[in-house]
Amino acid sequence: MSRPDYAAWRAQVDKELKGASFDKLVQVTAEGIALQPLYLDSVSANAPLPPPGIGVCMRADASTVQAELDGGADAIWTDWDKATHDAIDAAFAAGRQFHLVLDSEGSQPDRSESSVRDPDTGGLGHAPSDKFALWTGGDPIGDIATGEELFRPGLESRLRTLYGTGDSAACVRHVRVSGHPYHLAGADAADELAIMMSTLVAYLRGSEHSGLPIAERARSTWFRVAIGRDTFGEIAKLRALRLLGAKVFAAAGAPGARIDAVHAVCSERTLAQRDPWVNLLRVTTQVFAAAVGGAQLVTPQPFDAALGAPSDLARRAARNTALVLRDESHLGKVVDAAGGSYYLEARTDALAREAWTRFTAMEREGGIVKLLETGAIHERMANAWKPRAAAIAKRREPVLGVSEFANLDEKVPGHPSAAGTDAAADASAAAGGLPRHREGEAFEALRTRVEAGTVREVVLFTLGPPAEHRGRVGFAQGLFATAGLRTREVAASELDLSGLSEKLAAVAGPVEVACLCGSDERYAGEAVALAAALKTAGVKHIVLAGRPGDLEPPLRLAGCEHFIYLGCDVIATVEGVLQ
Repeated sequence: MSRPDYAAWRAQVDKELKGASFDKLVQVTAEGIALQPLYLDSVSANAPLPPPGIGVCMRADASTVQAELDGGADAIWTDWDKATHDAIDAAFAAGRQFHLVLDSEGSQPDRSESSVRDPDTGGLGHAPSDKFALWTGGDPIGDIATGEELFRPGLESRLRTLYGTGDSAACVRHVRVSGHPYHLAGADAADELAIMMSTLVAYLRGSEHSGLPIAERARSTWFRVAIGRDTFGEIAKLRALRLLGAKVFAAAGAPGARIDAVHAVCSERTLAQRDPWVNLLRVTTQVFAAAVGGAQLVTPQPFDAALGAPSDLARRAARNTALVLRDESHLGKVVDAAGGSYYLEARTDALAREAWTRFTAMEREGGIVKLLETGAIHERMANAWKPRAAAIAKRREPVLGVSEFANLDEKVPGHPSAAGTDAAADASAAAGGLPRHREGEAFEALRTRVEAGTVREVVLFTLGPPAEHRGRVGFAQGLFATAGLRTREVAASELDLSGLSEKLAAVAGPVEVACLCGSDERYAGEAVALAAALKTAGVKHIVLAGRPGDLEPPLRLAGCEHFIYLGCDVIATVEGVLQ
C-alpha cells in the first residue's frame, strides 16, 4: 500500500470513528508495546534459523515413558531417578530412538552407537525422530529462582563442571537457560527475555576458565521458554529470543553462534482447574505458537495437569494435539513461517528492543544473581503480576470457563479439595523461590469458598418488562456464576413495598443477596425505593447491575453496597457479598 493509499485509508478510518481518537484502535501490550491497526513497513527482525522441524517432548516418569514413546513422542522430559534411569536405558536397549531432556544433572543413559544419529548438528532438523539429542538440566540460577537450591559460593566452579565435563558430542547440551520460573511468577515477555539474557551472560562469564572456547560454550547451551496465552506475542517472543541471543553471543566473542536449541513448554500459568477441557484449546494455540515461532521441542500440557497427576486420556490428548498440528497441519515445515509479516516483524523488533533495554538495566544493577539474592527479582515479579491479576479480576483478560462462561453443573475429574492452590507453588515460595501463579486461581479459590459456605444464591429482582431487563439479567447471571453463585428471578412488580418485611419470604423465599436488574431509566424511578425496602426487609447485601452514575449516593444510603458492570472488580465484589 503506497503512502497516498494509506492517507486515504486513514481518512476513511477517521470518518468511521466519528470524532473518536484514532488511539482507541491502538492496543498496548503488558510490555508497553503499542500495536497498530495497520503495518506498512517491513522490519528485518530475526536471527538465522535452524532447519525447520519440531519435536514433541512429553513430560514422563518411569511409569509413563513407554506409553509416551508408543504414542509417538519424539522426546522425553523427565527427572533423573533410578526407576526412570532404568526405563530410559531399557528403551534405548530396545532400539528406541528419541531425545532426552533432563531436569537434573548427573549420569546419562546408556546409549548404543546405533542410537546416535547426525552427531554434527544439535538441531532436530526435518525428521526429529531420526536423531538423538541429550539436553541436561544444569541451571543453577534457575534452581535458585525456584527455591530448589539456596545461595552458596562456588557458582563459577559448578559452571566449569557443567561446561567442561561429560559428553562433548554436538547433540549433547549441558547448560539450560530458562525463563520458565519467571513466567510462572507473572513476568511479561520482555522481562522473561531480559532475565534469560542476564542468566546467559552470567553463565558465559562464570565459565570463562572452563577450558572451552566461547563458541563451544554457546553451542552447549539450550533454552527453555514458556508459551502463554497471547499467540502472536509468543511467536514474537521466540523470534526475539534468537535475536537477543545472537547479539549476546557476538558480544561475547562468538559472532557465528546462534540459539538453535529451544524447548517450548505450554504454560502452566494458563491452565484452569475449572472446566479443564478448555485447556485443550489453550494448549492447541500454544503448540501452534511454538511451532511457528521456531522452537525445536514443544511440550503440550495435559488438560487436567492443574488438578494433579495427569490422566492417561489427558496425556494422550496433549500428545496427539501436537502430533496433528505438526504432521497433519504441517507446522514446522517452513523456516520462519512468521517472516515477512509486517505486524510480527515489527512486534518482534519492538519486543527485542524493550527486552534489551531491561536486560542492560539489570546488568547495571549487578545482574540476575545479585537481583535474586537481594530479592529485587521477587519484587519485580510481584509488580508484574499485580496488574495482570487486576485485569483478570475485572475480566479484561478473560479466562474461558472460569471468569467467562462458567459451568455451574460441571463435574471436574479428580477435583482437589482446595481449588486454586498448588502444593508445589507453596513449597517453592516457602523455600525462598519465586511464587507460581495460574490465571484462574483467584476465581477458582472464590468458587471453592462459595461451595463450602452458606451463601449459594443471588435473587435477581427485575424491574420493568423483559425488553428492559434481559440484558442485565444475563450479565448478572454470568458474573455470579464465575463465583459458583446460582441466580433466580423475581419480578419487582410482584412486590408490595409497603410492609415488605412480612411478605418477602412468601413472595421471594429466603433472600440474603439481592441484585436489581433493569434499565437506567427504570432505576431512576424505582431503584432507590426498592433497595430501601429490601434492606428494611432484612436482605443483607444489595447489588445493582449497571453503573449507578448520579444515583450512587442515594442508592448507598438506601442500602445498595455493590455495583456490577463491565470492568468492575468481580473478585472484590463477590467477596463483599460473602461477608
